[in-house]
Amino acid sequence: MHMNAHKMPGMLGSLDVTKVHWKNCPTALKGQFQGREKCATIALKAIVDHNLWFWHGSFGFTGTLNDINIWERSSLLESMLNGRHDQIDHQYTLDNKPFKKLYYLVDSIYPSLSRFLGTETDPSTRLDGSFKVDQEAASKDVERGFGVLKLKFLSLTHPIILHHRDDIYFLVMATILLHNMMVEERVDDDEKEDGAFYNTVCNEDNDENDEDTDINDEAYSATPAGRHEKFEMVHRRWAELYNYEGSKYLKDAMKRHLFCEKFRKNALENANLWMDNFNPLHF
Repeated sequence: MHMNAHKMPGMLGSLDVTKVHWKNCPTALKGQFQGREKCATIALKAIVDHNLWFWHGSFGFTGTLNDINIWERSSLLESMLNGRHDQIDHQYTLDNKPFKKLYYLVDSIYPSLSRFLGTETDPSTRLDGSFKVDQEAASKDVERGFGVLKLKFLSLTHPIILHHRDDIYFLVMATILLHNMMVEERVDDDEKEDGAFYNTVCNEDNDENDEDTDINDEAYSATPAGRHEKFEMVHRRWAELYNYEGSKYLKDAMKRHLFCEKFRKNALENANLWMDNFNPLHF
């Protein structure tokens, strides 16, 4: 999907955080929810694709948390550690090299993970400068998604007057669902892509088998051997995820891939030259 839009195979979407103003936050909770905005806020973490479809949304984080704190408390990280995220992986080719883990575009504040593709903070070569422009342009999808969502539903733009956090949670989740329904209708009218791509297919037989498997897994996990095996599995996946070398390998391959897509294959000969007056928009 993102190969046609951004020339980035294996990309799932862009990840970022936005905050909404909670006007009627109780006084006892303002110390937790009042961050640098000088008012009580609640954070929303989301993953958005180039069609502005919200693939993932996690809401309810206190306003004092930054992006890294929110990431470490997110259900997305949990799914990567327990193996559920691996079910959507598939193999793709990047710079004539095989990859099997899908990734997200993030800002430079996020850690270097094997599933994160961050920007180049200090580009020194033509290759780095070109990649910085392409990555930051593609990662604007999530910012556009937040902007469109707030313009459609002004209740997220104005201070929220609800008192209970549960009510605010249902309000925000409802706006995301309605927004996705609008995106699906818009994509249906586009001949380039079928809106059925966003439909979730459920198989009752598979659901029953999954329930039986979950029961067996819970019984086994209660045993000492099961707890030890689960700990080893989470530790292994943590090491694979927080792998700086894997993140650097993905970024280097993406740099060469985008440079060849934008210019020409033999342009890599001059890609490692110093920036000087190089304009990444023109070669």
